[in-house]
Amino acid sequence: MLFSIEPKSRREDLYDFNHELEMLVKFLRGSRLTLVTGLRRTGKTSLMRVALNEVGIDYIYLDVRFSVYTSYRDVLDLFVKALNDLLRRESSITDKVINALKGIEDLKISLNPPEIAIKFRGRPRVTITDLLIRLNDIGEPVIIAIDEAQELRKVNWLRFDRLFAYVFDNLTNIRLVLSGSQVGLLYGFLGLHDPKAPLFGRAYMEVKTRKLSPDESMDFLERGFNQLGINCPKDVLEKAVETFDGIIGWLTYFGYTYAMRGSADFDEIMKDAVQLALSELRNLVTSLRSNRYSVILRALAREPMPWRLVKRRLEDYEGKEINAATISELLSNLVNLGIIEKVDDYYRISDPVYRIAAEHL
Repeated sequence: MLFSIEPKSRREDLYDFNHELEMLVKFLRGSRLTLVTGLRRTGKTSLMRVALNEVGIDYIYLDVRFSVYTSYRDVLDLFVKALNDLLRRESSITDKVINALKGIEDLKISLNPPEIAIKFRGRPRVTITDLLIRLNDIGEPVIIAIDEAQELRKVNWLRFDRLFAYVFDNLTNIRLVLSGSQVGLLYGFLGLHDPKAPLFGRAYMEVKTRKLSPDESMDFLERGFNQLGINCPKDVLEKAVETFDGIIGWLTYFGYTYAMRGSADFDEIMKDAVQLALSELRNLVTSLRSNRYSVILRALAREPMPWRLVKRRLEDYEGKEINAATISELLSNLVNLGIIEKVDDYYRISDPVYRIAAEHL
């Protein structure tokens, strides 16, 4: 169903991203490193999951949106869970995976049903590198798909950029696909264009998700409501198309909520969406540990602004002059996080619901 709020896993539930899907499937079959990038709520996870189910190659899938302090055990548990998901899919390589993992110290293997577990007696000796090397030794391609991969930068006990470079250079059967909505942070974390970074110079492919056009947004809503047998008034559809600016996640949220509540008032749905966005923004600002981000976002909620006007608004608020480099760093951080974008020398909040929510920071 188009309005299902969980990430999609079947092509028929993925709205008309056929070009992006075909590109991603092609890259997964031929590239050692693929990126899936785009704004929040533009369908990256759904696109990646559908492609993984269509590509015809065994895979493990990890969502690594961690807390700020991520322990060794947390990350290792996540990898083991992803391996068990692979085994439960009754893959053709199940026996090969089990055999490949045998003999790793502190790794417990059960055969019926097939399952692996870590024996945590203090810090286990098994490592993520061990697991990847053994998967590579199977002799068949295996995709490692990592959703919101920039979150791995929070791990301070392993340089994942070095691990990925090692995988790229040495484990020829392992293919990496990494998604990220905080695109600047993902690029910075991987260092693909940094001559001093481990991954510099490695060839990679990229698929970018996009906003829907107004016509596509209307078609998406009409098809979604038709699937549910609901007649949504034309003026409400037009208001949703105008408000959500082609971001399919918010269009889906609107369609699902309207259907569940039974012809709910648009303003009430919008109010709930703004509260959700506001909670996300508050968490973000708290993690950045500076009230200056709130001031900038409140200013940009009113209108797009050039750099000089953002500087003036922040200085007016604080009643003092602020170093130009500091202003540039604050704006750069918000761009890297995917919260704002720079268009024709003007900064603007990328997400229309975030734009409304930012007024209340």
